[in-house]
Amino acid sequence: MRKYVGERIQKMREAQELTVEQVSKLTGIEAERLRAFECGDAVPSIGAVIQLSRVFGSKMEGLLHGGATVTEMLTICRSGESFSGEQGDTEQSYAYSSLTRPGTAGHVMEPFLLTFDPNVPQGAAITHDGQEFVYVVEGVVELFYDGRSYRLEKGDSAYLNSSRPHTFHGVGAGPARMLAVVSS
Repeated sequence: MRKYVGERIQKMREAQELTVEQVSKLTGIEAERLRAFECGDAVPSIGAVIQLSRVFGSKMEGLLHGGATVTEMLTICRSGESFSGEQGDTEQSYAYSSLTRPGTAGHVMEPFLLTFDPNVPQGAAITHDGQEFVYVVEGVVELFYDGRSYRLEKGDSAYLNSSRPHTFHGVGAGPARMLAVVSS
């Protein structure tokens, strides 16, 4: 997915005759980071994908999965069918896997499985359109939301307005995993 998301970012940018610097100014994402996304050296966080989608006039699913190829009202994603491998090295201190079958049209939500390494520094708080629902599957995750900190343990969930500053960080001795469903 890393390579393909970057290719889609570059194609959308070029199709709209935008420079990396112009997209940087519109999204607030550093030009160097955008170049790293486009060449596959870095993975955009989910928030960055939402910001880029908004600038390109696309849906988040378009950048993540490309053009729609499946039009069923119900789609079932079998284990291992959707992911192109776990994505890491986001500026938000997590790795993620998409839990959606690629190419499904009409999604208003995107589900992800996030993995946090407690040894990776916490990312800066971000804002983006939409809402999020998160559920801690294993370990402990610290949610920083609108200036406050909340400790979420296995089985805890949170529903939040993504337009407020927020970030998540794994804490404790081992990795933490969290289901995140994001709408934009």
